[in-house]
Amino acid sequence: MSKPTTNPEDKITKISSARKLLVLALVGGAIVAIVYFFFLNKEESYITSDQLNNPKVVDEPQFIEEGQLWFLSEGQQDTLQQITIEVADDQEQRAQGMMYRSAMDELQGMLFIHDRSETQAYWMKNTKLPLDIIYVGENKEIVTIYQGVMPYSKKSIPSSSEALYVVEVNAGFTGRHKIEEGDFIEFEVFN
Repeated sequence: MSKPTTNPEDKITKISSARKLLVLALVGGAIVAIVYFFFLNKEESYITSDQLNNPKVVDEPQFIEEGQLWFLSEGQQDTLQQITIEVADDQEQRAQGMMYRSAMDELQGMLFIHDRSETQAYWMKNTKLPLDIIYVGENKEIVTIYQGVMPYSKKSIPSSSEALYVVEVNAGFTGRHKIEEGDFIEFEVFN
């Protein structure tokens, strides 16, 4: 019996066919990827050069001046500091809070007004800035202060007693302005 002979040209043809299939598969995959990313993937957001140069433009909530708040000494005789506030007085606004913001001026803050006085607890999920969190009772006395709360933490940060109001300011604000538990707040919300 004779040994079958392999024609070298047949081998080259088989290799060429395999390479052609591989190239065809790669080109087809590239076309599918291009169509998906440029035409079908509408949820993808593209950052413009203006947004790269000014990162605050990228879907970041901007501070809205809605009132003024005063921190008052324990005897309510002296104003320790005055700030401009944004107000969160409904469930949706309180849930959003300071999330996704990358900056806040020193004399700005957010005032949360709750529906009833009770033990409150906040967290820092999706919050980029370290903050001081100030819990305030119904009589506007500061009952609990947390200084320098770390961004993105999901740890619950509870008030030590019932609170109706919560004020969030930049981390270190209460120390820099000598604001302590037992001091008071007063505020005016613009209409």
